[in-house]
Amino acid sequence: MREYGFEKLSVWQNSRKLVKQVYCLTKQLPSEEKFGLGSQIQRAIVSVSSNIAEGASRSGNKDQSHFYQTACASLMEALCQLMLCLDLGYIKEEEYNNIREAIDKISYQINQLRNSALNKPSQPSQPSQPSQPSQPSQPSQPSQPSQPSQPSQPK
Repeated sequence: MREYGFEKLSVWQNSRKLVKQVYCLTKQLPSEEKFGLGSQIQRAIVSVSSNIAEGASRSGNKDQSHFYQTACASLMEALCQLMLCLDLGYIKEEEYNNIREAIDKISYQINQLRNSALNKPSQPSQPSQPSQPSQPSQPSQPSQPSQPSQPSQPK
């Protein structure tokens, strides 16, 4: 099976593990929060790994950077919502701290990836059309000998 570029990124692998952690944690939320705060946290945390994958699949540096920035913003959204869960007594401090460590690491990795994308030289744009088969070459015209250029005379 083919492995895509984003699958090789440790930041994507870590964000994928974080999705699993967060989903397990949101199962513990009170039933009245399962479709409110729980669902919102899940969407935000899934957005992190999705945007890393999409950014890694883009060819332009600015495009990549945009998706990595979106991934980081989604990570901060999820962190905020997890803080609220802690404040409301829905999760234990130890659970929060474990996830917070993972978020800190992933945030750092995303920012490194974004900075790398912004600082690498731009790639020349590739033609979007498939290449055409080469045409048989036409016999070339005999070339005219070039004449030396004459210095211009002042008027």
